[in-house]
Amino acid sequence: METHKGTKKTKRFIILIPHRDALKSLDDYRTRLFAGGFPGAYSFPAAAPLALVSSPLNREELGELARNIRRPGNGTDGKIHCSGTTLIGFPGKFSFLGLCLDLLLNESLFPQTAKDKILHIPLSPVLCAAIVNSGFLSAETNCPGENPILKEAPELSFRAASLANLAIRPLAGGEADYSFEWKIGPPVWLPKYVKGGSGNGEQGMGNGESC
Repeated sequence: METHKGTKKTKRFIILIPHRDALKSLDDYRTRLFAGGFPGAYSFPAAAPLALVSSPLNREELGELARNIRRPGNGTDGKIHCSGTTLIGFPGKFSFLGLCLDLLLNESLFPQTAKDKILHIPLSPVLCAAIVNSGFLSAETNCPGENPILKEAPELSFRAASLANLAIRPLAGGEADYSFEWKIGPPVWLPKYVKGGSGNGEQGMGNGESC
């Protein structure tokens, strides 16, 4: 992607990716959204955008962020819960419709060395179910409670999750608001949750933890 002529349109995010075992209900929901007229249901990975950044975080920075997210107080029994539907906007015409995460997200979670890379942090992170054009939802349907499909949003929770860099840019063809290609960097897993511990265990590929 870096060598492409459209590099200037590339946006970079730090994303939280739940373990695939936790995503079946979200996958089913995205299918219903697409069938119900939400063309952006497959325009973004099944992940939660945590920050818009100017350049990728290195592995050490992702590891520190992972440990900070796992700190006591950022979940219940080490779990991150998702429920309800909301719409959040990012600079650059990215609006994400998704499930609300009970994750306490603020700039203090990010490593000091990464602060200059951060362009935007959402007040409330969501697990993306669809990218939505700012003009797609009418005044009547912008409220989740007014749209029958949005009422069907599942509730899910997970312990196992990873962080990664994401680069995404519009495709040359297709619908401009919903046609993207992306590249996800190597994952850094949240430390294994230890009850009563500090959450500073080692990261690993899957780390033997269930969802």
